[in-house]
This record gives sequence, structure tokens and C-alpha cells, in this order.
Amino acid sequence: MHRTLVPLATAGLLAVIGVAEILLDSAFSAAPAVPALALAAVVAGAALAGRFPITGAAVVALAFPIAVAGGLNGPTGAAVFGFFLAPGWAGYRRAASWPAPLAAQLMASLGTWLAARAAGSTVTGVAAMAWENLFFGLLCWGAWGVGLLARRLRDRAELLARLTTALDAERDAREHAVVAEERQRIARDMHDAVAHSISVMVLQLGAVRATLPPGTPQAEMLEGVERLGRESVRELHTLVGILRDTPAATTAPQPSLARAEDLVAEVRAAGLPVELTVDGDLTGLPRAQDISAYRVLQEALTNVLRHAGTAATSVHLQRTPDSVTLTVDNAAGPATPVDSGGHGLIGMRERVAVFSGTLAAGARPGGYTVRAVFPLGTATAPAILTGRA
Repeated sequence: MHRTLVPLATAGLLAVIGVAEILLDSAFSAAPAVPALALAAVVAGAALAGRFPITGAAVVALAFPIAVAGGLNGPTGAAVFGFFLAPGWAGYRRAASWPAPLAAQLMASLGTWLAARAAGSTVTGVAAMAWENLFFGLLCWGAWGVGLLARRLRDRAELLARLTTALDAERDAREHAVVAEERQRIARDMHDAVAHSISVMVLQLGAVRATLPPGTPQAEMLEGVERLGRESVRELHTLVGILRDTPAATTAPQPSLARAEDLVAEVRAAGLPVELTVDGDLTGLPRAQDISAYRVLQEALTNVLRHAGTAATSVHLQRTPDSVTLTVDNAAGPATPVDSGGHGLIGMRERVAVFSGTLAAGARPGGYTVRAVFPLGTATAPAILTGRA
């Protein structure tokens, strides 16, 4: 739309300037026919530039020889403005628009030749002709160069806008994929925990049923509950098998904060100096929170090892009646800021958010701290297990 409106608006502006010039300049108002004809060429060329920028520039420059052939000493003021605007617009519209300033300069050369011929071939006339050619040549080609520069800046801005949009879309897609993957891992851990708990319940029910006389209503009821529990465990194992990318080794130790010392020892063996302090008893935690807290601690230590190298690190685990809090504090900030979209941080946030906990991660003077709080005593099921994630 602007490719048509801008030249038309320019044509209107040049018409207003030209009419004001004819009315206010006594040399023009006394014999307005020639200035008006030159102004018509300027306005027509500016209007044509919307669809034909090179032709428009040539028509605008035609005002110069028209004015000189009609007895004027040179182009009108509106024509001078046109000499600048028309080649500049052509350069802005098209990359290969060099014929526009060339045509304008040729028209200017024709006008200066007509002026020199009318004045006679004197030294002064030749010098004036050379100066006019140089002036209008610089005006036309300079305006064209400005238009090319504006075009290049516009193209670069559009390219940067497209790249920014594409990068934002790619970052959002990557973050969504990371969140989905992390939720899948959380689901596997949660289902493992639930399956383990139900298995223990089934065993306890079987032990209680064994103490009752066979055939009694109580024994039959417990047998039904036991059978339902075993079926639930089988269904959970089937679901876990579907969720797993690869089958897990059955002999692998289960994730638990009670194994935090083993995890710290592994990281310490990898070259990271880590000190662990524990306040409270970490055994007997709710299975779901225990697994997620362990995974958050594991990810936090992995990030320290990856980004902070051998910076001194401390891990503080605290259990209270209401919550479990883990704090990982290292003496050097990570290689990237916390808001850079790190995948590990996204995963930790998902782990904590499942239990309505809080995660704080950020730089501090002389280091970097990750602090996660998992509430205890809330009997609400994780959203990822109830289908509300």
C-alpha cells in the first residue's frame, strides 16, 4: 500500500510547493504558463513513480529542459525537489534502479545544454554548463544512493524481524518439548512409586488374610482387595513399560534423598568439591516427593559440574514436619544467566511445581544458588498423575 500512497502524497506535496512558487515568485506569476507546464511534469512523474519508479524519475527530470526551453534560467524549485525525491524513491523500491538517476542526469544535461546554447558558447556559459551538470549529477546519484541505503536498512530490519520470530518459535517449541519430556520422566517416577506402595499394601493384606479362617466374609473381602491390588500393580507396570524409552535395570538403586551421600560422592569423584549437610531424618519421605527431590538435587549438581567446573559447592538438605528443602550453593555463577532458557532449570521447575512447591535459582554476590522446597503433609495427588497437567 505504501508503494502507491507515498508517491501520490509526494506528488500532492510537490503540487502545493509548485503552485505556491508560481503565485509568490513575481518572475513566474507574470508568465505562469511555462512554470505550470514544468510543474505538471514534476507532479506527473512523482505520481508515476508509484508503479514505474524509473519512468517517473525521467518524467520529473523533464521539467528542467521544459523550463529552459520556455525561457527560464533553470528548473523551478519544485523540480529541484523532484530531482532529489524521484531517484531516491527508485533506489528504495528497486535494487537495480540505476537507470533512474542516469535518466534524470541526462535530462539535466539536456537542460544545461539548452541553457548554454541560448546564452552562446562563451567561457562563462561553458563553465556554468559544467557546474550545472556536476550539481545535478551529484544530486541525482546521491539521492539514489540514499534510497539504496534505506532499502538495505529496511531489508535488514525485516530479515532480523523474521529471524527473531523464527528463533522465538523455535525456543518455545524446544521448551515445550523439554517440558513434555520432563513430565514423562516425572510420570515414570511417580508410577514407579505408586506401584511400589501398592505392592507393599498387597503383601500386608495377604499377611493379614493368612491370619483369618478361610471362607469367612472378612477373608473373602481381603482376598478381593488383594486381587484388585495385584491387578492394579500389573496395569501400572504395563503403563510404566509404555512410558519408558528403554527398559530400566531392575537392580538399579531407587532414587531417594536417603542416597544423597552416594550422589554427592559420585559428583565429587567427577572433580567437583562438594560438602553435604543434612538436618533431619530423610528416610520415610513420601515416595513421590522423595523421587522428585532427588532428581532436582541430581540436576542441580550436574549443572554446577557443567557450568561452574571445580567451584566449591555446598549442599544443604533439611526436613521439617511441613517440608523438605534442598539448597545447592556454589562459589561461581553458571556460564549462562538463569533466564537463558536452560533445559535443566525447566525440568527442575516442573518437578517442584507438580507438588505446589517453590524453586529459586539465581546469581548472588560471588556465586549461584538453587533452592527447592517440597511441601509435605499435602495429600493431593500430583496433577501429572490425575490428568490435570
